[in-house]
Amino acid sequence: MTNIVLKYTIKEEQILREFLLENSISRKTLTRIKFDSDGSIKVNGKEENVRYLLKKNDIVEITLPSENFSEFVRFIDKDINIIYEDAYFLIVNKEINLPSIPSRNLEDESLLEIVNYYFKKKNINTIPHIVTRLDKNTSGLVLIAKHRHVHALFSNMEIDKFYTALVSGKVKDNEIIEAPIRRVTSSIIEREVGEGGEFAKTEYWLDDYIVDKDISVVKLKLYTGRTHQIRVHMKYKDYPLLGDELYGGDVSNISRQALHCTNLKFIHPITDEVVNVRADLPEDIISIIKHNE
Repeated sequence: MTNIVLKYTIKEEQILREFLLENSISRKTLTRIKFDSDGSIKVNGKEENVRYLLKKNDIVEITLPSENFSEFVRFIDKDINIIYEDAYFLIVNKEINLPSIPSRNLEDESLLEIVNYYFKKKNINTIPHIVTRLDKNTSGLVLIAKHRHVHALFSNMEIDKFYTALVSGKVKDNEIIEAPIRRVTSSIIEREVGEGGEFAKTEYWLDDYIVDKDISVVKLKLYTGRTHQIRVHMKYKDYPLLGDELYGGDVSNISRQALHCTNLKFIHPITDEVVNVRADLPEDIISIIKHNE
């Protein structure tokens, strides 16, 4: 089994400790690297301490310590649709009727438990950390880090998340919704727009309008990540998602919320390259659009 190695080329002279802090290597991570047998920090192939003076074009390699699964974790042997994978993270196309993380209902399988099995099968000696969750019946792209440190890097950076949805009514060509979201007092699950809620921002664009069914095909971008954010914001604007029974959506054409994460775009936390991953629409959404062409 191979550990995850973060590799950097030094651009200017500085102390190794300063470089590590600038690249979000926390003191906690440094402690684990120091005391775990399989972690290390090397400069030009040689282990050095944090007081070492780095020079331009030095190569710094940080070997992250391995991670171990809890004894209570489940491993579920099922296929997953991996759209992108490298040494640091993977992006999968999640199907419907699948929670992103385990729930209290043990009858429910989860994407995380399926990825657990994939890691075990591939002898990846870390554990998966879900970065971008989707609701159980929302399909599409989910970003999963291969180490807690990589997860921490993602938490400090911008990830552009784009969705496609089918909603009732004809929406505006473009609109930004800024409306706070709070939990409905009488429900554990349901959310609503209301005073005292958390700040939430969504933008949408009209992609197509199906006249005879009064259905808009919309592209959306999340600027924040509140629970049920798109579903709540579109209901708030009187454009409920098709199939979204919880928020008053029309269930005559589709049996789940017609929402799919189609695109994730961000700067790679290690290589600084642009990662731009897309996923095709699922058949249940495509069939509604095609049926009305």
